[in-house]
Amino acid sequence: MNRVPRFLSHLAMFLALSAAGFGLWLLHADAWSLGNRSAILSYDSAQYAVAARELARHGRFATTYALPVELERHPTPPWPLALVQPGLVISEAILFQFAPPDFRVSDDRVVDARRPDQMEWMVLVIPFISFIVIAVGLALATSHVLRRFAPQVSLITRVLAGTMVGMAFLLDPEAQHFAVGGFTELPFTLGLLGAVAAMALGISPRLPFIFGLELGFTGAFRGSMLWLAPLFALGTAALAPPGRRARTLALVLAGYALPLTPWWLYKWREFGSPAWDLSRYSVWDGVQGRTWFSIFNAPSLPATPTGFEAVRLLALKVARNLPTLALQMLTGPRALLMGALVLWVAATREPRTARWAGITALALAAAGVLTAAISVPQLRYLFPTRVLVEAAGLLALWALLARADGLSLSMRRVLSVAVALLVIGWGARQTVLGHREARLTSTERGVPSTLTLLQIARLMSRDITPGQPVMSNLGPSLAWEARRPVIHLVESPDQITACRRRVDFRHVLLVFRDAQHAWPQWRDLLEHPLEALHRAEWNVSRVSEFKSADGFTIVWLELKPLEPALADRGALRATRSSAAGSAAR
Repeated sequence: MNRVPRFLSHLAMFLALSAAGFGLWLLHADAWSLGNRSAILSYDSAQYAVAARELARHGRFATTYALPVELERHPTPPWPLALVQPGLVISEAILFQFAPPDFRVSDDRVVDARRPDQMEWMVLVIPFISFIVIAVGLALATSHVLRRFAPQVSLITRVLAGTMVGMAFLLDPEAQHFAVGGFTELPFTLGLLGAVAAMALGISPRLPFIFGLELGFTGAFRGSMLWLAPLFALGTAALAPPGRRARTLALVLAGYALPLTPWWLYKWREFGSPAWDLSRYSVWDGVQGRTWFSIFNAPSLPATPTGFEAVRLLALKVARNLPTLALQMLTGPRALLMGALVLWVAATREPRTARWAGITALALAAAGVLTAAISVPQLRYLFPTRVLVEAAGLLALWALLARADGLSLSMRRVLSVAVALLVIGWGARQTVLGHREARLTSTERGVPSTLTLLQIARLMSRDITPGQPVMSNLGPSLAWEARRPVIHLVESPDQITACRRRVDFRHVLLVFRDAQHAWPQWRDLLEHPLEALHRAEWNVSRVSEFKSADGFTIVWLELKPLEPALADRGALRATRSSAAGSAAR
């Protein structure tokens, strides 16, 4: 008898949150002027899109975009996947199978905004669906947790509580931002949410191998899952009966490893190690004057400290970044919610499943902060675990208020409503600020509009041999639109020749708003492009300069044929002498 009202209430939550999520998505996309002022593909999302298109069209894990640092190991395109994870690549490749045939830019075709190929819009499908499903999943998980552990709570109260938790997520401007781009954050967060909910509802210890499989598929979207999966395994083992804890731990880890084994074998074959990942060098960002920019845009892998010195330097980096990241995790109501979760976990012994889910969420948040502190200390890398802790903290705060013996029933209800209004009000305020920031930022982005990218691609198609690599600061965005191999621009013009020793290219394309927005060591060239002809070490044969309709300065350098290196010159002279001797004989 109770199933029909429960189904209808859950359906109402689904419809309300879906409508709210769609509306907020549209507002945020409009603030960015997505597809007009702002290109659909950002630097990160374009990397995944290029790799997904290569998989969809040619059936191979490869990409037509590479960072200069990758050329030391793999100089020839297409390049193996050194930075992106397989989950989003495979998902987007499946979607691309439903896209219309590739649009080929040709000399006699006028490129305009009404081109038949709009495949880049398809990269928004998975983040958008994840955005809605996370909100609905949070609402349903809240309703199920309250129904199981607080049966005295009425159905209408459970529905309202679930809706508030889901709306709090939808009103997070960072979640809205990830939903309008092809990022991995939302699919990864969805997987973490499902795992924590499975622990809270007691599902994970009953089905440890299936639970591990879910962790493995989630880990296909972000490499950081390698550090988080053991925390889930330990939490699930703690929930298992005493005689089955070791077996449960092993089953969770085995399930986690199974979906990722092909990916690890791929990296072993391509890079010589199943754990190899270019992002591991990001731990040296901010150490001894290095930045991730200087590391990834150099023509060779960096020489990094080892042994005790490496440990000392990384410990200093963590100590430097940790306070700032911890404060960012505690802004606004987050401090209240996280404090409530810590207090509830410390003061509660039952229900065990919910308590261990809370402990695991806190451990995940701590691991997320530590990982960001030792790599790139940006708030975006805390997002997946932050969402879990905020949702769990809101439930914990309501639970603490419900058990507050010193307060009357009416006061507990008033305070519970006040907490909900505080969280929703904070989210609404942050959403307004986020839209305002998006409008301002969209006019200053470093990537030109899609129409400008298409016009550049048309010029390249006319003047450059198909399949010939080029170097550009537009990186994966240009690789997507031009459909040719693109090497990201090196940090300095003096490094061009070192890259050409590994893979010869004849064209360098610089696209910046103006010289002031250019990278420091390229500014002089942007201000005085013709001076490049007088720099013999750059080997430039022709310089062209354009101005796009959206205000970007475009400098096109055509390079002379690469001269042989000193060692190559000796071999060349020996070959010529041998040939001359043979002719004389």
